[in-house]
Amino acid sequence: MRGILRCAAGAAGALVLACVACCGRQTAAGREPSGEGVAGMKTKVRQPAVAGQFYPGNAAALRKEIRGLLDAAPGRRVEGRIAGLISPHAGYAYSGATAASGYALLAGKGFRRAVVLAPSHRVGFRGAALTDAAVYRTPLGDVPVDRAACDELAKSPGYAVLPRAHEGEHSLEVQVPFLQETLGEFRLVPVVVGDVAPADCAALAAPLKTLLDAETVIIASSDFTHYGANFGYLPFTGEVKEKLKKLDLDAAGFARRGDAAGFADYVARTGATICGHAPIGILLEALPADAAGTLLQYTTSGELTGDWSHCVSYVSMLFTTQN
Repeated sequence: MRGILRCAAGAAGALVLACVACCGRQTAAGREPSGEGVAGMKTKVRQPAVAGQFYPGNAAALRKEIRGLLDAAPGRRVEGRIAGLISPHAGYAYSGATAASGYALLAGKGFRRAVVLAPSHRVGFRGAALTDAAVYRTPLGDVPVDRAACDELAKSPGYAVLPRAHEGEHSLEVQVPFLQETLGEFRLVPVVVGDVAPADCAALAAPLKTLLDAETVIIASSDFTHYGANFGYLPFTGEVKEKLKKLDLDAAGFARRGDAAGFADYVARTGATICGHAPIGILLEALPADAAGTLLQYTTSGELTGDWSHCVSYVSMLFTTQN
């Protein structure tokens, strides 16, 4: 279970880097979330696990932070139709600006559904885990889970309902407030990815392809290289900033070209500690054949902290298609 072990090896360090946001809860309509569905019936809700840690736990503070990040994102003209995104998942103080560079481009594009593929950092399993919740909650409100889509995915090989994989997972949760702020009303298809061999990415991508219509965007949540002794990854000790950038951008190059096999081979060959390598592989297999990637932003925690002995890299990449 190499993929899960790689994620687990870096989880403690990732949490140290991520838990820096400030610490209430409202729906988009301004009501306190009740967890009640139609006619007062109780609805299963996936509660926020890292609000107040990875991002502000207060709705007003969270909205202000996200709006500030989105407003500061570089303006960019998008050629073609947006199909997908790779986005980081550290605390917003570290990777929020990089994430915003991608999410800012989703606003106003008519998306009504988001498929989010995120790596498991806490629960070991094979394949892809679906939630049994009907609602995904953040301080900004409740997002309906696309139960019909999830139920269909559950019929496909490699997919199973595994609520515990979702309960404490930050890598998916941190994407949702950005989606709430940029898409408005939408349905969520949350998928937590466990140990997946590169050869199995295409099979897991096959049922996702049926979901990818013009109103659906697919997102792979991933940080890039986790460098340092605490992550068990020290491929070099000198010129860390320069060598780390080359390591990351070479990996990103395979993703940008849509080369799932090349990306998987590069990760295996270099041992690059890209925790979401499996979600990225599935994303690349699910995207239309003509999808082209554009690197939007590359940053590292080392640039913020000055500590190159222990740092994590972040990439935002947009995928567009002419169809």
